[in-house]
Amino acid sequence: MNFNIEQGQSLFKHSIDEVPDINDPDFKPHAHKNTYELFYFIAGDADFNIAGNFYEMRNGTLLLIKPGVVHNINFKSRKRYERIVLRFKEKDLDKKMADRIKETDNIYFVRNSELSNEILRLDAHFSNIDNDWILFTFQSSLQIILSYVVNYKASISQYNYSDEVKTIINYIEDNLTEIESIDQICEVLNVSKSALCKKFTEAVGIPIMSFIRLRKTILAHSLIEQGNKPTQIYSQCGFKDYATFYRCYKKVYRQNPSTKQDSTMEQLKTTSQV
Repeated sequence: MNFNIEQGQSLFKHSIDEVPDINDPDFKPHAHKNTYELFYFIAGDADFNIAGNFYEMRNGTLLLIKPGVVHNINFKSRKRYERIVLRFKEKDLDKKMADRIKETDNIYFVRNSELSNEILRLDAHFSNIDNDWILFTFQSSLQIILSYVVNYKASISQYNYSDEVKTIINYIEDNLTEIESIDQICEVLNVSKSALCKKFTEAVGIPIMSFIRLRKTILAHSLIEQGNKPTQIYSQCGFKDYATFYRCYKKVYRQNPSTKQDSTMEQLKTTSQV
């Protein structure tokens, strides 16, 4: 079963890949600038990255991915991959729900719950309702599903790494902006380069330097969101030059790092002319 119903930035998708294409750009680290995403995992052999935290997926795992947050799926094998995705904007919600959803956890295990039933019921809705009513149906179903989400208690914990991998990740987080090479980490932790790279990639799903660049990019994005200029903060986030930062940022967020500032300036100009 494959549904892909999209109107504007509202999306409902139920997709099955019998053999997932691990090189598909949609499976690489990325972020959605203005939209939330609900991701319901049904089948596959994978971990999921949300802002550098990796979670083991199982049938019934539900993710709430917030705007601007980097995420991607990491396949451990090419087994059949099935998921349901709902994407929506904050403006689709009333203020009470919008405020509450910002405070919720980002991962839950909901298999066999009423929340899971509501998500799975979407297939029947979109199979039997005329296209003219699809957006109305989506918005109505979304309110019910999110009401369950904000009242759901049983979140599940972060992927349980080995002590060795936890030590590596903790060192990266504590020294993120100063790390320029793998050799630095090997010297401090007294581990060989080949062993470190192998252990990290097997556990986390991406090479260690890719993980470090991802974390640096997320840090830079948070500073840009606070109003700082990209040309002034890239070096303090640990990038040697602006060109490298620019490529990393555009790859993850799919827009130029200056886009937010340009948008803000346009809003200021418009306001001053009113």
